[in-house]
Order: sequence, then C-alpha cells, then structure tokens
Amino acid sequence: MVNFKINNLSFSYPDNKKKALKNINLTINQGEFIVLCGKSGSGKSTLLRMLKPELTPHGIKIGKITFFDSDKFSFRDSAEKIGFLLQNTEYQAVTHSVRSELAFGLENLGLDSKTIRLRIAEISAYFSLENMIDKKISELSGGQKQMVCLASILMMHPDVIVFDEPTSQLDPMATETLLNTVYKLCRENGITVIITEHRLESLIPIADRVIVIDEGEIISDTTPSEIPSELIKSNDFLSSAVPTSMRLHADLELTSFVPLNVAEGRQMLSSLFAEKPKQTELDETNTERKTEYAVEAKDIFFAYDKSRYVLKGLDLKIKKGSFFAMLGANGTGKTTALSLMSGLLPCKQGKIKLFGKNIHKYKSDELYGKTIGVLPQKCESLFGGYTVREDLDKALTKSLPDKKERNEKITEVASFCEITDLLERHPYDISGGELQRAALCMVLLKEPQILFLDEPTKGMDNLFKKQFASKIKELNEEGITVVMVSHDTEFCAEHCDECAMIFDGMCALQAEKNKFFSQNFFYTTAANKIAREFFPLAVTERQVLELCRINLIS
Repeated sequence: MVNFKINNLSFSYPDNKKKALKNINLTINQGEFIVLCGKSGSGKSTLLRMLKPELTPHGIKIGKITFFDSDKFSFRDSAEKIGFLLQNTEYQAVTHSVRSELAFGLENLGLDSKTIRLRIAEISAYFSLENMIDKKISELSGGQKQMVCLASILMMHPDVIVFDEPTSQLDPMATETLLNTVYKLCRENGITVIITEHRLESLIPIADRVIVIDEGEIISDTTPSEIPSELIKSNDFLSSAVPTSMRLHADLELTSFVPLNVAEGRQMLSSLFAEKPKQTELDETNTERKTEYAVEAKDIFFAYDKSRYVLKGLDLKIKKGSFFAMLGANGTGKTTALSLMSGLLPCKQGKIKLFGKNIHKYKSDELYGKTIGVLPQKCESLFGGYTVREDLDKALTKSLPDKKERNEKITEVASFCEITDLLERHPYDISGGELQRAALCMVLLKEPQILFLDEPTKGMDNLFKKQFASKIKELNEEGITVVMVSHDTEFCAEHCDECAMIFDGMCALQAEKNKFFSQNFFYTTAANKIAREFFPLAVTERQVLELCRINLIS
C-alpha cells in the first residue's frame, strides 16, 4: 500500500521568490523506515509538514500529494492516520497530566470511554507508563515527555508517524531508548516512520531508505549501504552527518562492505590491523592556559522545592578563555547549574565567583551588560517582535544608540550565523534550527565576557556546527569564556577544551576532553567505541583516521 505519492511538488513561502521545495517526486510505502536529511534550511521541515494536511504551511504550492491512494483526505482522517511528533514537545502536550494527554485525541474523535480506558491500559503497559500515569506533564523529564507525546499519538492507531528532529533535546541514552522504540513500532507493527534528524549515527543503520534533500531538491534516495562514497566525500552535509564508520570507510578509500554501525566499524578496523598497531597515540600538545578562572562554583546546593535537592554540593572551576561543556542525562541538574552560574537563579547555598568576584556583588547592569550573555534552551523566549531584525535591533538599542551602527553590526553577525535571508521573517515562521541560529546571533551581538549556552547545537546541522565551533575558538582567543550544556558528545569531543559529567546534582568527573571521553565506556563518541581496542585514547574521527593512515603506511 502507498501512504504518500508526491508528483512534481514545488512550494514557496509568501513574499519569498526562492522556492523552498523544487519539483519533488516521491513515493512512500506502508511500513518503510525513511530518514529524510539535509542541512538547515534545505526544505526538510517544509516537506514533512506537507505530509500532514493541517500543518501545511501557507504559500504557493504547485504539484500534487496523494494520501493513501485517495484524492479526498479530511482533517479527521489525518488525525487518525498520520501522527506528527514535533521537535519541541513543550508545544505538543495540550493537557496537564499524562492520563488526560493520552485520552485527549480519542475524546476529540468521539470514542466511548470504555475504548479509551482500554487503549490507555494497553499503551501504558507497552511504554511502562504505569508509575507516571497520574503525574503532571510539567514534572516529566525531556525523554519522558517525548515518550508520552509518542504514546498519545499511538493511541490513535496511526498508519504513519512523522518525526521532526525528535532527539535534538535528548541525552544519548534517552535518544537510544526513543529510537529503539520507534524502530520496534515500524518493524513489529508495520507503522511507516518518516524521520528527519541532523544526528544520523544511530538512524542510518536502521533505515530502509535515506533521502537527502538540498536546496529544496532530492539529490539522493537510496538504501544506507548504497550511498556512494563519492557523494559522501563531495556533499558537505553528508560528509559530516553520516555515521563515523561510513566516513572512515570513505576517507580510507576502502572497497570492502560499507560499515553502518559501531560493530561493523570494529570489523573494518580488525580487517586492517591483524595485530596491534605500532603507533596507538598521537603526539598532540595542548596549549596550557594560565590558571585564571572565569567561573568558580563551590559547594552549590539548590532545590526548587523542599522535597528534593537538584544540586548537591556541585564544584566546578572553569578557566578563563576556555570552551567548557557540561554533559549528563536529562534531569541531572545541568541547566540548573548554568542558571545559577549566570545569575538567572539565586545562589543561596554555596559560592559562585565570576573572575574572582562573588556574583552577588555584581549589579544587574554590570552583570548582563558586558559580563554575561545567556542563550536559554527555549530560545524562542528571546523573540517577541514581528521580524527577526526587529528583535535583534531591540537587543542593541541601549548599548548602541546609533541606528546605522546597529544595522552594520546586525548585518555582520547575521552573516556569520547564516540568517541574513531570515531577518525580515517572523521568528515563529522559521525552523527550529534557524531560530536557534537567530538566538545565537542575538547573544553574540552583546559581546559578553562569559557566554552561557544551553544546548546551543540543537537544531544545527553539522556544517554550521563547524562554523559555530570556529567562532567559539575566535572568542576564546580574545579571552572570552564559553560554558555550555550539551548532549552532543561528538561536538564536545571535537571542539571543547574541558568537559564535566554531571550526575545526581554533583560533578562526577571534570577533565580535559580526550581524558574525559576515553575514560567513559558508554557516554563517549562513536569513534572511540569503534577504535578503543586499537587506539584507546582516540576520541574523534580525525584522530582515528590519522592513526589508521600512520599505521597503514608504516
């Protein structure tokens, strides 16, 4: 059975001559697991929303989409047959409790209470929701909210589920749990899965088809193992997005089978090195910074209410001019720690110093003028104007009264953040990744001495991540300190100076990045998992590739 048939589809947004989609021809069959990928702004989210009639964006549409072999497809049919999991589940949940959220869709379809109770019982058993069935949605972690939203979709017994970057705000363990559940739904229940993501390490190995979209056009539609090595090396997005094992295979120009996952990547290295390689480490000298600290947190305790402490004696020291990351599972206290160190929450137990000065001694204008800049996880909270430019201009009005100078500065930073084409758009009419870049632009405009970033790479494609990291390094060289919360282990291993593992409100480990990731067994990079038997201290693809080449030549 064909779920969707798209013929010669083109689409452009109002007052925008550039087409978001160009001549799309695509057939999606029942039970397929499809990964739709491409860089930010390539048209992925636009195409996904076209597959859900009530989410179709306003604009000029040419071409035709046939739903389930029918030209007549109502919103009720869409509600039952097509589930759509948004990138940010904060906007998807519509009721206050888990039980009412599960029942909401069926109640709106007019099903009887007996049927609703039965489906709640079944879905709760399937997702192990019994212990949280009467909890408030606001009390759940990010991973739990994702599961509840997915469960509420499955209550409708859909034929298709569309996922728009569902793992962007999840830690690696929660990501694996969600993707394993999605894979099981596809394989065991015949549900068609269409998913778009920037992080493809875990997705490509389980996909039936990988569809690559660039500048609104489909440039590849094939099985994962048949993606040409030439395309991986020549396409900027694919060369940074496909699994590490595939990139190593392409870069080493091997003709053997294409490894799609960690296990197959290990087999590839085993075939190259029958014996232990002669050189197992790289001689990488790190420039030692002076031990001047930008941020010091000592014995920090914090609780939102009297029932439970979120932070329990947290200790951190962050060097001036460094790029520092806090990692750990959802709900361990990372965002709370960031909020305390940036002054957004009051520090009542323990001490926080910025450049050796107690944070309580900073006046508000001094603290948030040139000392601190904060990019919150919910970056949409920074926007309230009719256009992105309007909000950026407001952010500079106090510090830069001259409008011409403000425009010049906005143009410069917008160019770096690749949002020049978005300046006249409404903030809520752009994609999640584009909004993230616009928010980053707003923070960078203020030129703070310490940047606090909460999940700054969520929604970013790997191409922009490299540019972002390059900009961070420039800021570091100017003496600016960057502190971020992240679930992006690959990004942290490649670009950060130091990392800290936050667990149960405390710092379980703070170390230089190579030492940090090589000591972890699960919470580490794909490159380290693939190569640890041969190169134990290698944590990035670049390090593994260099060591492979050195040993193959010798």
